[in-house]
Amino acid sequence: MKIEPLPIPKTILENYRIQSRYQNRPGMIGGHQMRRKGQSLEFHEYKHYVPGDDIRHVDWRASSRYGKPEDLLVRTFTAEEQLTIIISIDTRDSMHLPEKMSKLLIANWLTEAISWIALRSEDRIILHRLFGTANGSIQEIYGASHTSSISQSLKRFLSYKGQLKTANTHILEKYLKPAVVWIIISDFYFDMNTQGSKLVRYIAQAQDGMRWIILFDTDSWPYEKLTIGQGPRKIEGPDLPIQDLPLEINSPGLLKIESEIDCHKQILREKLSRGSSDYISWKWPSNENPDPKTFFEDNWGKDKTLRKLFMKEL
Repeated sequence: MKIEPLPIPKTILENYRIQSRYQNRPGMIGGHQMRRKGQSLEFHEYKHYVPGDDIRHVDWRASSRYGKPEDLLVRTFTAEEQLTIIISIDTRDSMHLPEKMSKLLIANWLTEAISWIALRSEDRIILHRLFGTANGSIQEIYGASHTSSISQSLKRFLSYKGQLKTANTHILEKYLKPAVVWIIISDFYFDMNTQGSKLVRYIAQAQDGMRWIILFDTDSWPYEKLTIGQGPRKIEGPDLPIQDLPLEINSPGLLKIESEIDCHKQILREKLSRGSSDYISWKWPSNENPDPKTFFEDNWGKDKTLRKLFMKEL
């Protein structure tokens, strides 16, 4: 698959970044705390002086007004901590469909846009191939000058020719520290009892502690249902058995497939409902000639969860 250029100009991404930084996120989102005590210019609260505190931060006027003669009140401050965002991309065969607007194309654009904004904000990006072997499946990127590394890493992920049947999660153990955002981009078309069981268990474990999990569902079923149509069809696709006789497609059959997909994803959400997570679903348009660029621009601009990534916390 060829990676097409990001449809959003960098000037729009920069405006998005700046506007987000000037908005306040109310409280903690998904258990992820963006701020810590530090030495910025933003006042946090007073505390009693203890040996070792910087004497320059003593508020003499407040100490004389509110404290006892032997007490000194010290100003504490908040500072923005470098944010670490892990983006895990599902590169299995099903993500290469549908042909006119593949899920993997949208996943790559989304990864590039998030990473570009994060790097410009001096945050850290960890790119991760979700399935396959650990070898070459992860890339750490720091600093605004390394935005070009994003597309290079994505191309390398797509060039992987090995088996994609096992979730590659153990490699993330050293990165999934508290105060980390983990974004998982997938169609979640995997057997919950076999291929996906390890991944679901690992996500559930990662929810413990101060980590914010975002499940990003590339939901192409509306478009797939339109392209399949009704009547006799010869169905081909990843992991599907080869059939000599055409399959009769009708409305009840399509409704059954849709119901099974919804049920499957509902089970996934229920398994992960005990912890801190957000679920995003971008539904593909149900028209014959969708425009990937327009689809991405519209959904990117409207998605409130993604914008919260770069907001300041109250």
